[in-house]
Amino acid sequence: MVADLSWASLRVPRCLMTAELMLPRTVAARAALAAPRPPWTALFTKAFAIAAEGRPALRRLYATLPVPRLLEFDHAIGCVVLEREHEGEPALSIARFTEPQARPLAELAAMLHHAKTAPPMETKSFRRILRFTKLPWPMRRLMMRIAVAFGGPVLRYGGSFSISALGHQGAAIIDSVSVVPVFLSYGPIAADGRVRFYISFDHRVMDGADGAGALRALEQALEGPVAAELESMHASPILVAGAGRR
Repeated sequence: MVADLSWASLRVPRCLMTAELMLPRTVAARAALAAPRPPWTALFTKAFAIAAEGRPALRRLYATLPVPRLLEFDHAIGCVVLEREHEGEPALSIARFTEPQARPLAELAAMLHHAKTAPPMETKSFRRILRFTKLPWPMRRLMMRIAVAFGGPVLRYGGSFSISALGHQGAAIIDSVSVVPVFLSYGPIAADGRVRFYISFDHRVMDGADGAGALRALEQALEGPVAAELESMHASPILVAGAGRR
């Protein structure tokens, strides 16, 4: 699957931007919660979806068939890339969120935990990945080419943005192969709330000003509504075992 994505992503002209975000309120509110805490990927997923509500460029996808055009969606759809075990080996899977800006953080955390730990046949996205990888490679490449050209399948099976991070392991993913319009990642999060954040996007969909605005809006969403929700969770911590690390 990664080989096919790498091949398909070569046709996507991407622009990479980075900025240092300051998230003292968010860090303090999350630290005040009893473990297990909502994972940072859930926080960033919700915050970016909130930022996209007022910025149409963050909800667009470029398609080439039947004619070159931009597809714009009513709400952002998030796709979190995660690692899970399959047949005794580490494997990549995804957790897909429709309208994450409207979902409670506890629900997002529970969905991430299920995607990471549920038996493979109980996870729709992982079942779909397994079926896809069993197809002959010429068919996989053709399906990937069609998906990218029409755009709709990218949204249906992926999203309008994806996020993957290794900050909890002390590392940062600067860029990644992706056919999704926006790819997000972040490095280790310091105790004072400093974090290096990365956004890679399809340059046919957004320009540098859109990227800079997205980073500002993301920080505001984290320090505003997301932090406020964390503060409101102090009296009712989430109960999803093992959901607090990623």
